[in-house]
Amino acid sequence: MNDPVPPGARARRSRGRVLRTALVVVALALCVVFLAPRAGEIVASFGRQDAGTVFGALLLGALATYATFLSWRALLAGAGHRLPLAAGQRLFFVSQIGKYVPGSIWPIVAQADLGRRHGVPASRSVTVGLLTLLVSCAAGVCTAAATLPFVLSSALQQYWFVVLFIPVVLVALHPAVLRFALRTASKLLRRDLAEVAIPLGAVVRAFLLAVVAWLLFGLHVAVLGSALVETSPGQVVLATGAYALAWLVGFAIFFLPAGLGGREAVLTTVLAAGSALDLEAAVSMALASRVLLSVVDVAAFGATSLIGRRRRAALDVHDDERTAR
Repeated sequence: MNDPVPPGARARRSRGRVLRTALVVVALALCVVFLAPRAGEIVASFGRQDAGTVFGALLLGALATYATFLSWRALLAGAGHRLPLAAGQRLFFVSQIGKYVPGSIWPIVAQADLGRRHGVPASRSVTVGLLTLLVSCAAGVCTAAATLPFVLSSALQQYWFVVLFIPVVLVALHPAVLRFALRTASKLLRRDLAEVAIPLGAVVRAFLLAVVAWLLFGLHVAVLGSALVETSPGQVVLATGAYALAWLVGFAIFFLPAGLGGREAVLTTVLAAGSALDLEAAVSMALASRVLLSVVDVAAFGATSLIGRRRRAALDVHDDERTAR
């Protein structure tokens, strides 16, 4: 006879589902709170676009988001957990809806909860989640510093501090430095994070994929701009650096859900300062970008949740059959 379902397993699943549902409701509500007052501006911003640019920007945003997933997956594999592609996609994309809740840590909390179902200890999920943020920030800093000074004459005067972060973040990604940081974090969080040793090769792969994500996000913004101003290589470079810098500022303003408002303010300012776009057109691009990337997040969440729900239903039926035997 097969063993029955472990005691309390279903209760833990139910609590996890309730937590994730609450997280989704809060996240979507905060998005609505931010976007609803700007409905007129959003409609006007898409009125400036055509179907081709909207579809192109949406596709590039989806590819950039997927590259971010691959970066996270490279770190998870380096930590010793090579999940099947479908399981990894569900774990990552379902958790990402948590970034719309103020605090910047909710995706990691969700990953720790979901990861247990796939044999990933919570401590490792937390470690990989934190390292993914570090790698994304490092790649974003390098992208902004490598692009903006060449297309915006005042960039070094206004954002000189970004350049100083390049050697710091690159050193911080070395495994020896990461181990020290994890030991320190373990003491502060009272959770054993130091047991995770990620090879340098995995960190390099994750970093390069994060750079690819930033380049795709830049193309996403540039495509939206192509409907408003003549596109040039300089415009693409500016869009890439502007988006990377705007994301970093939005991430730093942790009390805003997904940097809502902060990212758009920086993106608008840099685009207007470094191109032929007027302020109204730059605002239009920033709002259109936010809406399209939110659509990508919600669509990825919905698709992977639906697949996961069907899988859970099949597992529950299987568990019931085992218990009845």
